[in-house]
Amino acid sequence: MMKSLAAFALVLAIAASAASAQTAPAPIAAPTPGPFATPVGATTPVPIATPIAAPTSVLTAPPSAPATATSTPSFDKGAAPPGPTPPSNLVTFTGQLLDYRKNYVYFTTGDAFPTVDEPRIIDAFSGLPTTVPPQAKMFAKATFDPATKKIIELAITKRRLQTSQSLGPATAYVVVGSSPIPAPEIAGQNLTGKQVSVVFEVTVPPTTAFTDNIFISTDSSDWNPTAIKLDRVDAYKYRALRYFASGTKFAYRVTRGSWNSVERGEDNLDAPPHQFFVREVDALAARVTVYHWSDEHATSEGAGPNSIPTPYNPRPFGGGPGGIQVGPTPVPTPFR
Repeated sequence: MMKSLAAFALVLAIAASAASAQTAPAPIAAPTPGPFATPVGATTPVPIATPIAAPTSVLTAPPSAPATATSTPSFDKGAAPPGPTPPSNLVTFTGQLLDYRKNYVYFTTGDAFPTVDEPRIIDAFSGLPTTVPPQAKMFAKATFDPATKKIIELAITKRRLQTSQSLGPATAYVVVGSSPIPAPEIAGQNLTGKQVSVVFEVTVPPTTAFTDNIFISTDSSDWNPTAIKLDRVDAYKYRALRYFASGTKFAYRVTRGSWNSVERGEDNLDAPPHQFFVREVDALAARVTVYHWSDEHATSEGAGPNSIPTPYNPRPFGGGPGGIQVGPTPVPTPFR
């Protein structure tokens, strides 16, 4: 009986083992990542390689573009203009202006250059077109066209620019004969170009009609006979106020509105124009006394053979010798 029970228990044990072998094993939790992982049933730890991120190479990154300044740069005194750079085949010259008129630019170096009919006038620091006309004492950068040998662009500014040390290639464009001319009236003077008030005061001769208008004509106005109109102060004085930059030099004459009625000197002959220089002061006066007008005797009998004695007309007025009228000698009347 005991043997039968033992055999039955053995059969149950074998059946249980076979059933467990056919059942799928339970999932095993993944081992915690580390330098070593121990597989199930192994006695020796096997190292597991842990992937390491590849280092970023500075050579693989594309070079970054240089930062572009967004703020407006400041330019020191004497800095080069930031305007558009002219093509390499164009010639430039930088200097201080003396004058600009009738398609010619004059620099204080004594050199003059021709311009095209309508050169481009721009601001030297912004590079944009400007309506400000080129004036004396401004600094300017002239750009030439080698084909025409004329200035095609003039960049102007009242700020000081670094001037060219020499003419360089621009020597070939200089007007022949424009050699330096000394200006002793401004040599050694600190002229800033400030506005100076100039009062013109004119005293006219008594022959001037009360209804006449008096004018100042200057060479800077191309001798326009009515350039500056004066106001009457009293019976013989006229006055006008104008502003000129210090360092300005001009010539002027007094007229009554035309060149047929211009002032004459004390000897009743044509006088040379008056010269005036604007010094570095606050106010100046230009005073003129007119002694005669060129037309003040226009209605009287002009000088001629009928008005003065000549070898051909020794007695123009009739009468005795020398044209003096001689009457009969009076006869004394006896007293009664």
